[in-house]
Amino acid sequence: MAFDSLQNIRGLLFPNAPYFPKKNIEDAMDYVPHDGDIIIASYPDTGATLLQYIVLQIVSEGEMYPDINDCLFKYVPYLEASGISVVDKMEKPRLYKHHCPYNMVQKNSKAKYLYTYRRPDDTAISYYHFLSNLEKSPPGLDTYLENFLSGNIGYGNYFDHVLSFYEHKDDENVLLVSYEKLQLNRRDETLRIAKFLGETYYQSLVEDESLVEMILERTSFDYMMKNLSLFYIKREIEEGRKKVDFYQKAMIGNGKKFLSSEQRELLKDMAVKKLEGSELLDEWMTE
Repeated sequence: MAFDSLQNIRGLLFPNAPYFPKKNIEDAMDYVPHDGDIIIASYPDTGATLLQYIVLQIVSEGEMYPDINDCLFKYVPYLEASGISVVDKMEKPRLYKHHCPYNMVQKNSKAKYLYTYRRPDDTAISYYHFLSNLEKSPPGLDTYLENFLSGNIGYGNYFDHVLSFYEHKDDENVLLVSYEKLQLNRRDETLRIAKFLGETYYQSLVEDESLVEMILERTSFDYMMKNLSLFYIKREIEEGRKKVDFYQKAMIGNGKKFLSSEQRELLKDMAVKKLEGSELLDEWMTE
């Protein structure tokens, strides 16, 4: 997935790679969710991997803990990569994910949508490291950041993407999940997610402290890194197989660590321009 290897589909740039065929992307946008479906949506590198395991643990009452590749293509299929045929073979509740903006996918008021978002500086640097792992000769950070801010990157401008879901934050079937809050208040956020998914799931946790503790343990950063044996995807490149870590630079504050003050100021200016008047701006401008 080269930085400059993009495909324009219906006005939005998507990665252009063998594992993101145009048909899968168009099918993902055209697919109409069924009643009761649970959809995890996000911009890349904003916490969808963590969220999918939390949701999977909740709905299976701690039974399901598949490796990352099985998750992506079987248990929580990533539609742009897996295609939609796998979804029709799933038992209810069907859980799947995509990285498309709200306005580019079909909706069902009886399906549930969880959207995870993250500080823009941490998102930018995490996405950069992920893409760099897939490149033999990745461009410099300045060039990448220009593309990130202009939207000349897979899935477009980050702020526009977040706003597409933020505008529906009060919809009964939409739940916005802050990556930072999810990491810092894991128990409360896990219970909030369970409540959103359904009263039965919530009561299962409230009535079984051991289940709550197990979910919190299994979705901790250290546990996931240690126990998910295929915590990466593989890609054929000239020199053979290459490992790509899904949790590369997943810690809070890496944007500040890797971006210069000038680069972070560019992100801040864009945030102010795009998000002025929203709660998101106040949330992200807090150091």
